[in-house]
Amino acid sequence: MDLKENRLSIIISDIIKNGQIDIKSLSKKLKVSTMTIYRDVEEFTKSGVIKKEKGILSSSQTFTLEYFHDVRANLNLAPKIKTAEEAGKIIKPNSFVAIDDSTTCLQFANFPKYFENTTVVTNNIKLINIFSKNPKIKIISLGGRYNRPTGSFLGLSTENTASQIPCHYLFMSSSSLDGTKLYTHDEDVFRTKAIQMINSEKKYFLCDSSKIGKKAMNVQADLSNFEKCFFAGNFFDKGFESLLKKKKINFAYFKTKN
Repeated sequence: MDLKENRLSIIISDIIKNGQIDIKSLSKKLKVSTMTIYRDVEEFTKSGVIKKEKGILSSSQTFTLEYFHDVRANLNLAPKIKTAEEAGKIIKPNSFVAIDDSTTCLQFANFPKYFENTTVVTNNIKLINIFSKNPKIKIISLGGRYNRPTGSFLGLSTENTASQIPCHYLFMSSSSLDGTKLYTHDEDVFRTKAIQMINSEKKYFLCDSSKIGKKAMNVQADLSNFEKCFFAGNFFDKGFESLLKKKKINFAYFKTKN
């Protein structure tokens, strides 16, 4: 990740966490000029995704986590990799494995051995490109309209294809999690995930702990819908842990450095 991408990761992460950030404070934090900050976010301010007003950067009504797919792919990387590593151990040979387009499930790319002698069904273009290099992994692309912000194929064609392919496993994540409800911002992403859930025998949820306690537009599912939930991060809220136990949700937590 280059310096600009690293700064963007920090900027977007702070906006996601706090709703807004002071540009002068951010300049000191990143040790660059305010003009550098303005240039870093120029694409997003011009498109209206981020609002710039009186030295403050804040999220707009069109701000969605999916929009920052490439940036988010580098946020909280260690927890994402850990959940992928642990969840992948479940997979058995000769199975059909559905994987959603989340930046968390993208980390399965680090563990191709788990997917050898299986058929991977996904709309995640980066995962398709990486797994296609391994001759032991069969791939079914859901195809459809390519959506650059999410790095995936979406739309009616994607949904139609997904509805026709039953899978043994589904691995998915979400942009937000509040209580035991998981949320998805983008409606196209929401519909594809919903179809994948319907057509999969066993479902597994992957989540880095930074997403806990945040709401979004659409309730995708409840954690009780999953065979097991995998969490990782440097902190796991005790109240949330108690809630999972009270609801009898099968889960595992793995502590990581970030």
